[in-house]
Amino acid sequence: MRLLPVLACLFTLTATQAFAQAPEAFDMEGRGEQLPSTDEYNNLPPGLLLSQEQAQEVAKESGQDPSTIPEATRKVNYDKIMEMYKEGKFEEVARNLKPLSEGGHHGAEELMGIMYRLGQGVKVDQLKAFDLLSKAADANRPLAQHHMGTMYYTGEGVPAADAVTALMWLHIAIVHYPDGPEKESAIKSRDNIYTQLTRREKDRALEMARSWLTKKGEGHLLDLQ
Repeated sequence: MRLLPVLACLFTLTATQAFAQAPEAFDMEGRGEQLPSTDEYNNLPPGLLLSQEQAQEVAKESGQDPSTIPEATRKVNYDKIMEMYKEGKFEEVARNLKPLSEGGHHGAEELMGIMYRLGQGVKVDQLKAFDLLSKAADANRPLAQHHMGTMYYTGEGVPAADAVTALMWLHIAIVHYPDGPEKESAIKSRDNIYTQLTRREKDRALEMARSWLTKKGEGHLLDLQ
């Protein structure tokens, strides 16, 4: 009789390892298509992405007031930050993105949350990662929603692992992802969790996702999947 709990434990551990070792959606390095769109940053306050020294330097070169950095300069600077991310210059990226994430920009919250989760340029901090990713997820950022699913599944930043809530977030991420490798990875993760839950648990996760989406006026999207 004692053998069954042991086998169940081994099965859960194996499934958890299989889920955690699928890096497609969570390995941000070199995955430019997963980074927040540059377009989101076009309406930022002038100079927000620049340090005071950088703003003064740009102003000096252009003969302008440091407080009125042109939009083109802001966009180029953000593009540079994304280049630095792809090059692995995470500390510099974190230094530039932190003010944005603290200011409530959802794209920056998403990326900084991932960086805190993976320890890129900052120390691993599951609580900060969860806080930032949950804000971005609430703003319909599918990559953040996918990470939320993983964090609930593995128990990162939450009191205990929760496969039902993890499945809820994966349903939501799949709804919001455009077609592509990230959506396919989320579907694989969802299908992996399916094998571990009872019918009642799967139904509960689906209803939780439907309730979340309905509050956003998107409940119908779940029926299209």
